[in-house]
Amino acid sequence: MKRSPANALAALRDVVQGTVQNAAHAEWRDSVRAELGLLPRVVGKTLPALVQMKRGVRTSLMEVVQENAREAPLDLALEMGDERLTWRALDRLTSRIAHVLRAHGVRKGDVVALVGTNSPLYVAIVLASSRAGATTAMINSNLSGRPLSHAILVSKANVVLAEAGLAAAIAEREDLSALDVLTYGKGALEEQLAAAPAAPFPPAPVSVDDDFIYIYTSGTTGLPKPCRISHGRAVSAASAFGPLMFDWRPGDKLYCVLPLYHASGFMIGIGACIMGRIPCAMRATFSATQFWVDVKRYRATAMLYIGELCRYLVNTPEHPDEVGNTLRVAVGNGLRPDVWGPFQERFGITDVREFYAATEAPGFLLNFSGKRGAVGRMPFNGMGWMTLAKYDVDADDHVRDAHGFCVPSGVGEPGELLVKLGVINTPATEFRGYTDAQATSKKVLRNVFEPGDEYFRSGDLLRRDELGFYYFVDRIGDTFRWRGENVSTAEVADVLAQAASVAEATVVGVRIPNQEGACGLVAVVPEPGRKVDLAELYKEAESLPAYARPRFVRVLSTMETTGTFKVQKNNLKHDGADPATVKDALYVLQDDKYIPLTSELWAAIGRGEFRL
Repeated sequence: MKRSPANALAALRDVVQGTVQNAAHAEWRDSVRAELGLLPRVVGKTLPALVQMKRGVRTSLMEVVQENAREAPLDLALEMGDERLTWRALDRLTSRIAHVLRAHGVRKGDVVALVGTNSPLYVAIVLASSRAGATTAMINSNLSGRPLSHAILVSKANVVLAEAGLAAAIAEREDLSALDVLTYGKGALEEQLAAAPAAPFPPAPVSVDDDFIYIYTSGTTGLPKPCRISHGRAVSAASAFGPLMFDWRPGDKLYCVLPLYHASGFMIGIGACIMGRIPCAMRATFSATQFWVDVKRYRATAMLYIGELCRYLVNTPEHPDEVGNTLRVAVGNGLRPDVWGPFQERFGITDVREFYAATEAPGFLLNFSGKRGAVGRMPFNGMGWMTLAKYDVDADDHVRDAHGFCVPSGVGEPGELLVKLGVINTPATEFRGYTDAQATSKKVLRNVFEPGDEYFRSGDLLRRDELGFYYFVDRIGDTFRWRGENVSTAEVADVLAQAASVAEATVVGVRIPNQEGACGLVAVVPEPGRKVDLAELYKEAESLPAYARPRFVRVLSTMETTGTFKVQKNNLKHDGADPATVKDALYVLQDDKYIPLTSELWAAIGRGEFRL
């Protein structure tokens, strides 16, 4: 229901009083100081870029590349291994590729599908498609079979550019046989580039509202959905993250190992480098053992991360090149509390800047102060833009009041993060949706707190502390209910990962015959050369409430992940804990220790003779 003016004033008074009380809190002061310190960068760099874009100047990343080529033609733009492209060379390469695309019938408004791993040529192809007026559908290079066909066909692309080593997966799909497939990386593209006109390809005029790229949701279930990213959103994100999160300085260089088909890799990594005229070094795919070799070779000062990437680095034996490394700032998301401290301290990285965002989401949270574990801070309880709504995990629905409206979560109480649509109207905060109208509609929640309002559903459970810091709790669907209590898989995994013999841990809820709800199973990967110490694991579990302690342990050799390092939890849920179908070692909690789970014990659990 709508708040009356008196109630609104009372709420504001409470917030102000709480703010004053918190002013003495060191973490609050540090956060506010960090936020105030951003003002010169916002005023001096981010706002001018946004104003220019609004006026129709620098409306696309391709335009900025051309500007960089004019003003700093010989400065380094991209490098990988022995390949180096200056801004002028990058501009000329996009021109030749655009000529080739035009020869293949690509026109303004078309879609070009791109299947490849990280490389300077990959970046040039995306920019060249933009130069030709087309949208690039950035396909996950790990896809094959039906998911690959779906991703390409749903984009409605007629032309596909595929890295030579990945082209076979396309060729074997009969449903893709009608498409014009052009290989690159010692393929047909290079041959046609040699014959392309030398005259600069005139960039097709684009507006901030035109689609620049499609980035696919990388979720662990279902087929990927293409999210529409406009030129305005790409430029806005790059204009913000460069000055505010990376705080670019003369001599900086980004090292990017995240896949460029992912929003973080291209929009935040490549985009921020283009806008800031900062060189980017990259690697085709992430390698924990070669990471510090590359950082030293390129003299990188900044890195992009996904939380699990940091865990891999922490779990890798010490490398001589990590000592005295040149990195000063790491920007990313998903860095769990148990990894944050060891990662920052072991590698001596001054600033770790976590953020919360989604490819298609109209809202975001930024952690400027480096408060460990927090994804960001939003003063005044979201300021009417972002809010947490209570969510009933068991019913898989929002909690409603007597009038049928959602109920805001209190301090420390998990809730789904909702972003109100229409509050802040900028390209960076719009919900453009997917190419599928039905999928777009499913992400919008209506009549939430008052009649007619609309909110974007994040699908994530977060909680907020009294200082306005937000913390990730779990994905909706990952949290499960056991013994009448809600269990956050992410929070349980954070605790169990503290065990010294455990390199990685993830938690899921699995169904048990004749039992209500789901029961906790922790899948663990041991430290290299070690066995999982089950007694040590249980000791960590003892710090959890009894209902949250996993009843089952599954020991894996490796954790199955997506191309962006997200654990494939759905496979673990589907496998369950039946030793007849799960081939990995399984253990079950008996009293105060984990014992091997046999088929006989599993049958006894099903009969209710073995109490979990």
